[in-house]
Amino acid sequence: MTPLLLVCALTAATPDAGVPTPTQAVMRNALNALFGLEPVVAHPERLRDPLQADDITRRLDTLAALTHAFPAEAKSQEPATAALSGLFSQYALETRRRFAFGDRETVPSRVRTLMSLCFTCHSRERAPADYQDMERHLEALELSPFDKAQYLAATRQFDKALEAYGAVIARPAKDERALLLQARAIKDVLTLLVRVKDDAKATDVFLEGLSRRDDLAPFLKRPVAAWRKDVVAWRKEGFDAQRASAKELFNKGKALVQKASGVRSYLPDETADVAYLRASAYLNLAMNKSPTSPQRGEALFLLGVCAGALKSPLLWDVDLLFFEACIRENPKTPLARQCFGQLSDRLYFGYTGSSGTHLPEDELERLSTLRALAE
Repeated sequence: MTPLLLVCALTAATPDAGVPTPTQAVMRNALNALFGLEPVVAHPERLRDPLQADDITRRLDTLAALTHAFPAEAKSQEPATAALSGLFSQYALETRRRFAFGDRETVPSRVRTLMSLCFTCHSRERAPADYQDMERHLEALELSPFDKAQYLAATRQFDKALEAYGAVIARPAKDERALLLQARAIKDVLTLLVRVKDDAKATDVFLEGLSRRDDLAPFLKRPVAAWRKDVVAWRKEGFDAQRASAKELFNKGKALVQKASGVRSYLPDETADVAYLRASAYLNLAMNKSPTSPQRGEALFLLGVCAGALKSPLLWDVDLLFFEACIRENPKTPLARQCFGQLSDRLYFGYTGSSGTHLPEDELERLSTLRALAE
C-alpha cells in the first residue's frame, strides 16, 4: 500500500460505538473506497483494464463527496475538519478527472497522497475507539511491513501500529532506500507517541533507544538529539491535556509554537517537531472542546504554522488552507491580515525557483480574493 491515511476520520467520533451517524457512515464508505483502490497502487496496469474503469471511477466519486458529510457552517467544526475535508475532496475530484481524461500515469501516486492524508488526520489527537473491525481487511491485503503499520494507524489501531513500526525501525538499514523508509517510520512513531498518545515517558524511551543506534540515518541524528531535549522538558511539566480546558489547551499550544519560533519561519525545521506535534494536538483538542471559542481565529493561524513546520512533500498546501480559513472566518481584521501575510509569503516562496517566481493564474485570483477579504 503506501502512506495510508488523513481525512477518513476528520472528527474525533467513535465509529464503532452504537449506531453510526450519517457523517460516520459517509466516512466509513470513504475509507472502504480508499482501501479498494489498493490494487491500483500495487498493480498500475489495472488502470488500463476497461472492466476496472467503472469501479475506480465510483470509488473516486465516493472520496470526492466526503466534504459534503460535514456541516456547512465552518465555525461549528473543529478547525482542521473543513480545511482537510476540502483538500481531500478537491484532490480526489482532480484525480477522478485525470483518470476520466486518460491520465493513467499519475493516478497511483495521487492515490498514495490520498492515503497519506488519512494518516495525518487519524493521528491529530487521541481516539476513544479504533476501527477494530477493519482488521479483517488487513488479512486480505498483501502489504509490506511499513504499509501494514500505516494501515493499522489509519484504522486507529495505534498500539498494533506502534508494534509494527517498531519492527520496521529495528531492521538495519542497508541502503539509501531503507534509510529513507526507516526515517519515515521514525517520524510516524514520533507522531503517534506525541500527538496521539501524549506520552512523554514513552517518547523519551523511544528516542533514547534511537540515540544509541549506530545505523541511524545521518540526517536524523541532530533532530533526535533536539527532540530528546524537548521531551525531557515536557516530562517535567506534568501538563494533562485531557483534563485541561479549551483555553488552557490553546494557551499551551500557542506557547509551544512560540517556543519553536515557527511564526518567523516558512521552512520546516525537524528539530522542533516535538513542540509542533504537541501544539497541533492541543490546538485541535481545544477547538474540539470549544469550536466557537474566541481564540478560534488565532488557533487557525497557529495550526497553519504547525502544518507548515511539519510539512510532508505530499501535503504541501495544508498550511495554506488553515490560513485561508482564518481569513474567511475573520475578514477585515488584523488577524486576517496576519494570516494573509503568511499565506502569500509561503505561496510566493513555493512558486519561486531559479528562473524567478511564476504563480499560476488561479493562484493569483485566489490571492486577489483573499487580499480583498483581509484588507
